[in-house]
Amino acid sequence: MVIVYQSHTGFTKEYAQMLGKAEKMKTYTLEEAERQLLSDAQVFYMGPLTAGHIGGLDRSMKRWKIQAVCGVGMSQPGEGTMASLRRSNYVGDAPLFYLQGGYAPEKLGFFYRMMMKPMAGSVVRQVQARGEAATDQERRMAEIFQHGGDFVREEALDEIVRWFREGPHDGEVKAVPSVDI
Repeated sequence: MVIVYQSHTGFTKEYAQMLGKAEKMKTYTLEEAERQLLSDAQVFYMGPLTAGHIGGLDRSMKRWKIQAVCGVGMSQPGEGTMASLRRSNYVGDAPLFYLQGGYAPEKLGFFYRMMMKPMAGSVVRQVQARGEAATDQERRMAEIFQHGGDFVREEALDEIVRWFREGPHDGEVKAVPSVDI
């Protein structure tokens, strides 16, 4: 099995490289993998979340044998996050993981920066309007949108590493709980 990832701001790349090192696995960007991997390759796919969709997943599902999928986003993980991810991304019965990456608007391309700017402003204004009624999670999200944030950490990979080490994954489908931070 190999790790294939897509990354816009570097958070997914950082996780993919940490996981590849921990499991002694080859990592490929999606573009590299499309040039180098055969169609029967077994892949652990990692991609950034954009409006709830894991970037590059559809292309990967059509091309390789996806053994498990991991979305990387800016929200804290939780039951609602996992349920939403499963609804928004067709992964069949493959195990699905979520990791909190971060938000770095200065690293976004023009299109994504323009897409995120109004949403970020809206979240900040809503939290400010709610004042004391805003939840801690809402305040944290507004803070991330205002100042960015990097939440990548090696211990967040523990559930995924455990899944890899339980093996074998040759066509095996197994439900794995989400990473809960």
